[in-house]
Amino acid sequence: MGAQTSKVARKLPTKARPETLHNIPNESPSTLGSMANAASEIKTDFIEQESRDPQLHENLKSLGPVTIQPTITKMRPSDTMLKIMKQRKEAEENELRGHTVTENNMSIDSLFTLLEQRKRLQPGEIDKPETRQAILQKYKIDEPTLSTLLKYYNTMAIMPPAIDDKEERRMSVWVTDKVDWENQVRLVDQRNQAIKKARQEALKDNNRAKKGKEDSKEDQALKDLFDESY
Repeated sequence: MGAQTSKVARKLPTKARPETLHNIPNESPSTLGSMANAASEIKTDFIEQESRDPQLHENLKSLGPVTIQPTITKMRPSDTMLKIMKQRKEAEENELRGHTVTENNMSIDSLFTLLEQRKRLQPGEIDKPETRQAILQKYKIDEPTLSTLLKYYNTMAIMPPAIDDKEERRMSVWVTDKVDWENQVRLVDQRNQAIKKARQEALKDNNRAKKGKEDSKEDQALKDLFDESY
């Protein structure tokens, strides 16, 4: 025999109330929820209105406008922030004028122009003293900096797309002068011409093979015709 519980079992209704079956709701639960939130907001506004001082506006009007005394800040010529602002202004003006941002730095536009200029010179022309001196004066850099830039940095020389590449991608190569650039482009063109010629030869071979099959069929048909006549 098991022990019986001392609590009375809760009985749930087995039938719905009549009004539940006849009263069709006009709002969804989400709408009812938003209405409940709106009611709480109205209540909050009402409470805030009740807590306001009705005499506050009149009291503020009686005080009149507030007079604020001007504050004068003394600017010292040795101020660090003033020096920073001056240096920034000078850097912006120098960059807009052209080549150097400061005496020891070069803008990205100037660097790009220098490297592009190198690609358009004849072989060995970049090593001529008069050419290097003109570059040093134009871009306001020293000889070691110029040598480092020409040795380790370059801009991309874009080649024509290969005809056997379906995506028509363009390869970039490192060139040092105008002749080198032209030779690289010529190599790509020669490769494209070789591929084009190979395709044409393959097409001719295919046509010859196809024509040979057709001729053999005609010969066989004629042979069969004469064999039947005998």
